[in-house]
This record gives sequence, structure tokens and C-alpha cells, in this order.
Amino acid sequence: MASIDEALTARLDKSVFPLKQRWGTPEFRWHTAYPGDVPAGIEFEALRLEKLLCLAANRFPERIALRYFGANWTYQKLKKRVQRVAANLHERGISPGDRVLVVLPNSPEFVVAFFALHWIGAQVVPASPLLSVKDLVELADTAGVKAVFGLDLRIAPILELLEQREIPLLVVCSLSTHLPPYMRWPYQIKVKLSKRRKSDEQTTVLKFKNLYHRRAGVIEEPLLSDTELPAILQPTGGTTGTPKIAVLTHTNLHANVAQLHVWCGLEPGRETMLAVLPFFHVFGATVALTSAVAGGATLLLQARFDPKRVFRVMQKWKPSVAPMVPFMIASLCEEMKNRKRNIQGLQFVFSGASPLESSLKEEFQERTGATIFEGYGLSEASPVTHTNPPDSTAIAGSIGVPLPNTEAKVVDKETGLVELPVGEVGELAIRGPQVMQGYLKNEEETSMVLRDGWLHTGDMAKMNEDGYFTLVDRKKDMIISGGLNVFPTEVEQILETHPGVRECAVVGMPDRLYGDRVVAFVVAEEDEEVNPALLRMYCNKRMASYKVPQSIEFCDDLPKNFLGKLRRFELRKRAA
Repeated sequence: MASIDEALTARLDKSVFPLKQRWGTPEFRWHTAYPGDVPAGIEFEALRLEKLLCLAANRFPERIALRYFGANWTYQKLKKRVQRVAANLHERGISPGDRVLVVLPNSPEFVVAFFALHWIGAQVVPASPLLSVKDLVELADTAGVKAVFGLDLRIAPILELLEQREIPLLVVCSLSTHLPPYMRWPYQIKVKLSKRRKSDEQTTVLKFKNLYHRRAGVIEEPLLSDTELPAILQPTGGTTGTPKIAVLTHTNLHANVAQLHVWCGLEPGRETMLAVLPFFHVFGATVALTSAVAGGATLLLQARFDPKRVFRVMQKWKPSVAPMVPFMIASLCEEMKNRKRNIQGLQFVFSGASPLESSLKEEFQERTGATIFEGYGLSEASPVTHTNPPDSTAIAGSIGVPLPNTEAKVVDKETGLVELPVGEVGELAIRGPQVMQGYLKNEEETSMVLRDGWLHTGDMAKMNEDGYFTLVDRKKDMIISGGLNVFPTEVEQILETHPGVRECAVVGMPDRLYGDRVVAFVVAEEDEEVNPALLRMYCNKRMASYKVPQSIEFCDDLPKNFLGKLRRFELRKRAA
């Protein structure tokens, strides 16, 4: 039987990029919860993201890098396409340090653009194709972008952006070239390219496929080697209504990749990754794209989450790893029930962005045989900071323990200076190599969240004796009613135990007498009869009177973002 040291060495040796154990790492209580072959600290040479692709392509040249309908590219082919697109972009004026707005869904074009831009030293500003013109203008203005990549199916907002702002280059991408005929024609019918040419005077418009032309040759090696330069300028703050842009360097992102590789111990060159998490968010960009490429995994690209389509893809290609958010897990459970067939071959699922109900976790694991890692992260930390161990020591409802090379503490909400004892609720603060450099052009916000090397997350949490952390609520979401603290998630959890409540959200509404009134928005089950009076009686029996919602409103659905996170600021507006 191998010793712990041998197992640890074997895990580190699996990595495509060099990893070593870091000696002299301070001991924290959560290290006792680590699997025996996971070190408390790791050492690695920071690499730029395009270098991770190079290492994978050199080691696994004939391994399939991505699958998307008709596109089945090896790592060697992917690298060559990246080199060619990089050369053509460089010839058209994209230089090191330039910022490029990438408004694309998961697709072969996103993967190529992502690595090609880094290859020439440009910085990626990712954005959802569903953003409004106003959002795109704000991003372009803040980042100062020199080019835009857009999807033909959603080109109208980008053309409006170009009418309002002078951006030299637009690259139009199409998914139709990869689709089978029965899908290609409906897709092309839906594509309604605007015939307005007002922007053409100041913007060069190219089709993405033209970037594969050999005219500019290839750029054999990446143009830059500095890992401390920005890689991704990640828009964040969408759930609070105040968007900011987190500056994430190549070092930040590679550090998080290294931490995940050590923690998960996946087999290089053997894994298949379901890539349905959107790459335009750093959760997808790190966990589903960069980490997968760094390990020579095969990406099963999905432009959007459609449970029926995703189920068929998983049945056919049998991914071993699937990063998802809870609503995706719930939808696939329903799909398996309806089809009376379970997903086969899945080994690991990474769940984040919002809490995962323990009953849902158990059902999915029982149906698939997969192990679910529940974790925590935020855009400002590239994004993963905590995760549960993949064994029986995981604690339901907990975000787990900090990753190697990551420190965490709970501090007082008022000053953020006092570390609180075990079990007390305070603000979660994090320190580690994955933490951002700051917010782009926003020193005030940066100084509020980055203090003395610690990232103050704005999340209220507590830690137990074994070093496991549990989120209680958002600092900004905490309600102070009559001088007493009310955590919305606590009230929501009790409300959702009522058989007539499908889901709910609780917010605070300013009140002259109480400071805040507790307001609940409820989506009722169709076949159940419920009313505000009944729900208030139900709550009165199960929580302190000051926590009982003073107002209960019924609605058809709750506003959420693309990761399933609740947009409480919209409910506060509605309540007001």
C-alpha cells in the first residue's frame, strides 16, 4: 500500500505543468480535512494561459481538444488555428496590451479567439451575447476596447454599439458552419444582419472564418512572457446592479488552475469535460475551459444550456467531469426522470454559484454515480476559493474548506479588522494567489474590498471547529429590522419547507419605524392554495417574530442571472 507521501507525489506528478509541494506552509485547522494526497501548499512557475495550451498540444497532439457538432479538433489542430488567427489579428492592428470585447457563447470560435488574443498579448473582456446596448457601451467605455467579436445571431446590439462608439475592428462569428443541415437552415433564417452601414466608415468588419486564411502566416510563439499582465477583464457585480470589472492576471488564473488540478487529481489526457458553463464568466473560463485545456481534456462545447440537448450529448460522449450550477443539476434530474434513463460515465460534478439542496445532491449522485464537489468562488478570485472534499467528510450546506495556498477568515462586519471566533457570523475574507489585482479604473471600490492583502467578499459566513465554512448571506442583503439582524436565506429556507411554496426570495425594504421591513416574494406551487396570512402563521411557528415577513407578495417567477443567481436588487426596486 502506497504511503501518504507517495500518493501526494503521484498526484503532483500527474500535472501537465510542473507542480511541487511547498514546505513551510502555515498550518490551519482546515488542513486536517484535506484528502491525504493533497498538500497544504504547492509551488509552481506561473504561466500565461496560452502557454498552458502549448503544453497540452505538445503532450497530447492527437487528443481531441473540442467537439461541437461537426467540429472535432485535435490539440494540434487547435493550436495551429490559434497561431493563424493570432497572426491575422496582429496584422490587422491588434497588439500587446490591447483590450478586445468578446461577446460570444461557448463555441470553437470562442476557444480560438480566447487563446489567439492571449497569444499576441491582448486582454480579453468577455461579455454575454444577451447584454443590452447600454451594457455593451459601458463595458467598451470602461475597458477602452479596440475590437469586438460578436455572434451573427445577436449582431444588432453590437452594430448599435459601433454607431455610438468608434471601435476599429468587428469580427462576426457564426455557428452555422458547424451545424448539421437540419439545424443550419433554421439558424441562417434567424440571422438578420442589419444592412445599416453607418459604422463601416470607422470599423473594419470581418468574418471569423477569414481569420483562418494563410495570408499572414502563423505566429509560432506567443509574443509575451509576463504573467503579471492582465489576461481577463471580468465584468462583475451583476447581482448588485453596480457592474465593475475585475482585473485578473495570467498568474491569478493559472494559480487557480493549479489549485483545482491538485485538489481534483484528474487524469491528464483522459478526461472529457462538459463545457456548458458560459466561458464569458470566469467560472466557466477557469473551471470548464482553461483547467480542461491545461489537463488535455476533451471539451464538449454547448452554446447554451438546453437540458434535452445536454442529456443527449452526455449520453453519447459520456463526459467524466461536468462543472454546473444547481439549476442545471435540477434540470438534468428532471430529464432523467422523464426519460427513465440515467446519465452514464460521469465521475465528478463541480457545483457553485448558488446553494445546492441536499436532497437534489443526493438524487443526482444516486442516479449518475458521480461525486458532487460543492464549492464557493467569486469573480474577484478567478473564481474558486473553497470546495468540499470529494468524500464522506463533505458537509451538506457548507462551501467546504479553502483550497491549497488559500487563507480565509471571518471578520466583524463593521470594521473588517477583528477576526471572529469559531461559530460566529461575520464577513468572509480571503487571501491567495488567485485574488484579483483590483477593479479597472475604480480605486474607490478596490480600496473597499482589497485591504492589507485580504479580499473582503461581502458574504456573511461562519467557520466550524474543523475549518469548514458556511455562507449565511450577503453582507449587503442582511436586513436590520428593529435593530435586529435578519438573514434572508434563513427566512427563505423556512418558507420553502411549506408545500405551497415552490421558491421564494426575501429582501429588506426601508421603513421609517423599523429601519427595514422584511418582504418576501413567493412563487407558489400550482396545485396548492396559499395566501399571505397562511404563510405568516406558518412562519410564526418556526422563527422569531421579528424575522417573519411583514409583507408577502406572489409572483410568477424570480429574477435571476445566467448562472441562476438571484437578482435581489430588482426585487428591492419592485418592493419599493
